[in-house]
Amino acid sequence: MVEGSLYEFYSEIQKLFISAKDPLLSFAILQKDEISIRNYIAYFYYFLPFNIMIDKEKHMYLIPKYYYKNLKIDVPTEIENNKNNQVKSINGKDPFEIIREFGKKYSPFKSPHAQFTNSKSSILDNSFTQGKLLLLPLSKEYLNTPITITWENGESVDVQYKMFSTSDFYSVAEDKNLLTTKEIDSDTDDIKNEYGDLNDDVYCKVSNNNINTLVINHFAIYKDLYVLQKCIELFDSNEYPIQVILPENKGGDSYFDDELGIWIQKLLAPNYDADLISSARKCDYTGYKIEMGYMGEYVDPKTCMKRTLYHENEAQLEKCASKNVQELWDYLTFSERLFWNLSKEYRMKHCHDILNRWYTKPKTIKYGSVKHVITQPSRFIAEPPIQQMKNPRKPTEIVVYTDSYCYSTCSLLTKGLKEWGGAIIVGFSGDPNGKDDEFEVGQSPSIHNTFDEEYNQKGLQNTVWRFSFPYSFLETFRHNYNYDESIPREFLTDVVDERVNIYQFDKTEEAISEFEEETKKIIEKYQTKCNPKNKRIVKIDNKCDKEINKEHGHGGYECGDKGEWSTKCVLAYCDEGYKFDYNSNQCIEDECVFPPRPNLNSGMPIMTVNLVMIIIGIITLIL
Repeated sequence: MVEGSLYEFYSEIQKLFISAKDPLLSFAILQKDEISIRNYIAYFYYFLPFNIMIDKEKHMYLIPKYYYKNLKIDVPTEIENNKNNQVKSINGKDPFEIIREFGKKYSPFKSPHAQFTNSKSSILDNSFTQGKLLLLPLSKEYLNTPITITWENGESVDVQYKMFSTSDFYSVAEDKNLLTTKEIDSDTDDIKNEYGDLNDDVYCKVSNNNINTLVINHFAIYKDLYVLQKCIELFDSNEYPIQVILPENKGGDSYFDDELGIWIQKLLAPNYDADLISSARKCDYTGYKIEMGYMGEYVDPKTCMKRTLYHENEAQLEKCASKNVQELWDYLTFSERLFWNLSKEYRMKHCHDILNRWYTKPKTIKYGSVKHVITQPSRFIAEPPIQQMKNPRKPTEIVVYTDSYCYSTCSLLTKGLKEWGGAIIVGFSGDPNGKDDEFEVGQSPSIHNTFDEEYNQKGLQNTVWRFSFPYSFLETFRHNYNYDESIPREFLTDVVDERVNIYQFDKTEEAISEFEEETKKIIEKYQTKCNPKNKRIVKIDNKCDKEINKEHGHGGYECGDKGEWSTKCVLAYCDEGYKFDYNSNQCIEDECVFPPRPNLNSGMPIMTVNLVMIIIGIITLIL
């Protein structure tokens, strides 16, 4: 094999995956173990000697980058001297255009604002100014092309990408963590106004500006619950508005981290349905993952019967076997209906097939001309294991900031809040000159899975290549309680309610203060004004409860077409145990709180079944 051929091949493969514009879909060649250097791509990085900063007036500045991955960088004198001067052009073009072009070509997002956030980043490892070849194997030609920068004062400089490699990546990551985290004070007797650290996954504070701040950098369910609980207690100590900042948030690293996004939505907006309605794309590997218990916590949305394929799950099989024929009518085959009242051993024998049957009967949906074969929709219920907020805020008292890069678990949160009108969603960062109506709240609200495989190369001893292939496993759908949605949410555009001229979040107290000033303006605005394009966010007022006259329903004022709150009262949310069916404009019973009565309108009448069973029983005794 000629040296470099693997890299060129790998680069072409990555272009194919990037062109799909799905950040959950990717491919990587991984090292066999931590000490192997065989897969050299995993250890190479590229970088430019600056980061990009954009001010409120939409001017670009280049900030000297002195370190990258703990490597000291020699910054050109011209960049050092012009860090306070705005950039006029890059390669003779509008300086923003090179970021846009990079995003279109190399970012795995559909949204142009997400592409821009990704490309401009000084944190991510697949951006314009820095990256890891494993994630973004830029061509040799691109890396070798000089970049000409010109400032408004007429000075200019040519720079080029530099490279470095390390065979000790894990120690670099460990050092970085040591630099950016601090131990959480667990003394609950102390009165504190903040928890966590701005570089941690979750951080919160209450400021002198009378604003509660929650910053979520990453979702990690096992690490963040203590801090999150303290944040809830902190927010309950006052009645101030809440701002949530989601900077360059890629969601979580595992299936379980998705629960955290659901929990946070329920903590912020407890009156709205945060449960997921999901289907898996039908294929052999999907079947394998389901058989391994990947959907073990999902239920049938119409009956709340648990989805499971566990042979060893005796408790679930016992529960199934204890049900009578009326409860299981829709699940049973004709013969099972006839014999269900026989021995418990018989019922146990057939219960596994009954619980498995939901998966073996996929459905085909179409959006446009595309056919999509998926499992029947299932519901994922995740109740927060921590104390709910005793003093929940109204939707017009919660401001959630997204840079559109927010995806996976992060977008489960933002799209859920947007769908129900549970908060005011505000865009920051993104393309300064991009269209506001293209600023999406988040990308790819699906639950991902990673397929890992090893390949042994023939003819070479001990040569093993390890591949990683993450992809969207469980697509999510809108909360249509007929459960017949045909377009997954990743193909539906949800646009922010407002946008602010803040183009980065540098994890400092000054940055939080900047957001607080914008939050105060937005909260004040929403006292009288609103977003006429978003009828789902309602100004809650219990005076509307009588006027709407909906059983178990609570109301508020609808946003008028001219962007001011109207005097029209509409249904806003429902009592606990009931769901707001937006299509019928009614509060309906939650199937998992009020189990549905069996559907006796299909198949053989129940009296006939019982009579047939009696006859069969008599014949059995005679024989």
